[in-house]
Amino acid sequence: MSDSHFVSRIRSVIRIMIELRLGYAVVSTGLILLGYFWNKLEGFSMEYIVLVVSIFFANVFMFVVNDYYDAPHDSFDSVKRTRNVFCSHETVNLGKTILYSSLLLSLALSAVVSLPIFVIVILFDALAYAYSAPPIKLRNRLYWDWIFVIFWKGLIIAASYVYFFGTDLAPTPFMYGTLTIILLSSIINQMDNQIRDFKVDKVNNSGHSVQRLGHETSSLVKSALLTLFFAFSLAFGYFLSLYVTMAVIVLNISLYYIVNPRKYTTVLELTNVWVVLIFLEYFKSYFSFEQQLIFSLWVVAMGVLVVIHAKRYHLFEDRRTFQLRSMPEET
Repeated sequence: MSDSHFVSRIRSVIRIMIELRLGYAVVSTGLILLGYFWNKLEGFSMEYIVLVVSIFFANVFMFVVNDYYDAPHDSFDSVKRTRNVFCSHETVNLGKTILYSSLLLSLALSAVVSLPIFVIVILFDALAYAYSAPPIKLRNRLYWDWIFVIFWKGLIIAASYVYFFGTDLAPTPFMYGTLTIILLSSIINQMDNQIRDFKVDKVNNSGHSVQRLGHETSSLVKSALLTLFFAFSLAFGYFLSLYVTMAVIVLNISLYYIVNPRKYTTVLELTNVWVVLIFLEYFKSYFSFEQQLIFSLWVVAMGVLVVIHAKRYHLFEDRRTFQLRSMPEET
């Protein structure tokens, strides 16, 4: 095999990984770290690694099963057709392999951890299936597509909490605050994606909540939730003296006023960085020197990824000359 052919194959694999949106699975699996933080950085073991990998494959299944059932509609849209591996004869078999293997691996690995974790992952996979597959198809039922996001993130967090604490729930103000921030962020991201794809979804007769409420009404609701989200996060940070996190939140808010308006969705994705910073700053007194070094390197790495993210999506391109498109007509 020539070097050029080998490089081409590597690029093809990377492209397929991106199209399957495995990056989202990585980010959402990171929520499993919450139990580790809430348990004051205690309880890390090989079994914990198995738990993380199990939740990762459950997330992969959720995204891939969604693409599987969306393929007939996505094939009519040039952008989504390119992104959906089930729309191409060359990649459809690989997509099916990942679909079934991710389901089986999520169940098998969770069963190794414990029975409660196994039950949670079963519920997670069932929820992922119900979100995309007919006749249930929660994504096309009014408000259920937003409620789904709460259950999705909630089950990941529940798996983390049950692993460290069992079923003896003892919530704290810090837990309530961080859960509110995470769930608000998730709902806003869901709405933002639906608003972004409003025209395409309208052609495909998607019946999700944004389609039913209309573009203008949904945009107003999203703006109200976004204001509440940032205000609550800043107040939460101030109450707990998390000044570094507050500074990053203010920076994230500022980006909305200087980036290309077409890139607002990309800016919203940066909230995943400072949500983790909340935990890093709050629990810094529990860190050993080695942990401080590891998490400091993590923060630097996240900063580099943000820069790459900004350059890749050209966040600041044509800001002065850009004019907002007119709102789509509502039916």
